[in-house]
Formats: sequence, C-alpha cells, structure tokens
Amino acid sequence: MIVGAVIFGATFAGWYLLNAFACGMSPTGCTGFSLKWHDWEALQLFVPTFVLGGALFLFGLWRAVRARA
Repeated sequence: MIVGAVIFGATFAGWYLLNAFACGMSPTGCTGFSLKWHDWEALQLFVPTFVLGGALFLFGLWRAVRARA
C-alpha cells in the first residue's frame, strides 16, 4: 500500500512540476498555472504510473482489510 502511494505521489509531483516548468517556459510570462489534464501528449507518459500506483495502493488496502477480517 505504501509503495503504491509513493508511486502515485511521485507521479503526481512530476506532473505538477512539468506543468509548472511549461508555464515558466512561456515567452509571454506566467502568473499562475493549472494542471492540464486534457493535454494527452504529455499526460500519456504519466498515465501508466498513475494506474500502477493506484492499483498497488488499492491492492495493499484490500490485503490490509482482508487480513483484519
């Protein structure tokens, strides 16, 4: 469960930092940015690790709940 949360969190942090970097590279300046979930060109690189981290987290959660029962 912890490994899944770390993978998901690191992927989200990478996605956040990529959006911040893209905003900072804008020649018109940047006063704020948002996560661009509709940008599939870049997001397609992050989706597999989002899914992997989420799946590992849910699997660990399921095992923890099953062990208590």
